[in-house]
Amino acid sequence: MFGVFKPVIGLSQATAVVVTEWPDAAAADAGGHTVLAGLEGAETVDRDIWTPTLRPAPGERPTEAKGFYSHRAFDIAAADWERFRDLSGEAWGNWEATHAAKTVGFWLCRMPPGPGLVRVRLMAWYESLDAWERSRWWNAGAKTGSEAAFDRFKERAALMVDTRVSILQLVNG
Repeated sequence: MFGVFKPVIGLSQATAVVVTEWPDAAAADAGGHTVLAGLEGAETVDRDIWTPTLRPAPGERPTEAKGFYSHRAFDIAAADWERFRDLSGEAWGNWEATHAAKTVGFWLCRMPPGPGLVRVRLMAWYESLDAWERSRWWNAGAKTGSEAAFDRFKERAALMVDTRVSILQLVNG
């Protein structure tokens, strides 16, 4: 179990987000449908295989029970994936050093959102909703010292076809 999250912003309160780790895609395909077995009234609404890229390391889990987790999906052209990944990784050190935040996971989804596109899932922890707001590259009141990260995030934003975010809390930390 990587984590079970309850919605705060962006999803129905009747939803739980369950993220599991499997040794490989074949094991996830074979056993993923059983994750909710035995939970009265629970049903799987959306399921996909996410391949870890820059984070998390195998066996690494969210460690901060307090605070908030953003679950963001980015849709980008497949041809832009490597540049998008590199910009993200280059930004995180400066971004994490200047904000009460940490990138927890960065996964490439197996199911593309459309022809020629890829979907990337990003999960980040924030100490508070205020920390999330201060860490936005477009926010004029954002904490200074993040300029290097913000330049990369701005360039990365130009590669996006679409994005969406939900804010959740870890319930099994």
